[in-house]
Amino acid sequence: MTYQVWIEESWVEIAVPAMGGEALVVPNVAAVVRDEDGGSILLQRRDKPGEPVRGKLEIPGGRWGAGEPPEVAVAREVAEETGVALVAPPSGVERIELGENRSCAIAKPVAVINGLEGTYPSLHVLFECVGQGSPRPLPGETADPRRWPVAEVRVLLNEQPDEFVDQTRAMLTAYFATIV
Repeated sequence: MTYQVWIEESWVEIAVPAMGGEALVVPNVAAVVRDEDGGSILLQRRDKPGEPVRGKLEIPGGRWGAGEPPEVAVAREVAEETGVALVAPPSGVERIELGENRSCAIAKPVAVINGLEGTYPSLHVLFECVGQGSPRPLPGETADPRRWPVAEVRVLLNEQPDEFVDQTRAMLTAYFATIV
């Protein structure tokens, strides 16, 4: 199976992993990281050279590794990209033990599905978290991570939506509509 995938500086048609004739989709985790009083959200600017979304605002996130519980994946991505530590597991996540070496997590996140027009599909699962610490950038990945007042983010989403990476815009729109 082939799909359009963004690689470095252009869209490229490539074969993607498949199982039973269906493309495999790698899930991504993302986090709305609020401060302890809930008044701000951690945003950063995309900083991968050559990407068309470079300089746009995004929330921390990335690929969900195989075998990672959701709280571990979210904490890892937030720490890698911003240096901020989560003070508790993401809200709405409950672990259930089904038997020896068989557990699962039930979560109440927001999900955004990308790739509806034939590009390689991706699934972005958004969690709400509380974080502490001074944000720092990850050169070549993220720039200017900082806490933004929630009211300012809402205004920016409405008045300048193109300031955001598309998936972040979709996730924050859904978040504000359903969770807050």
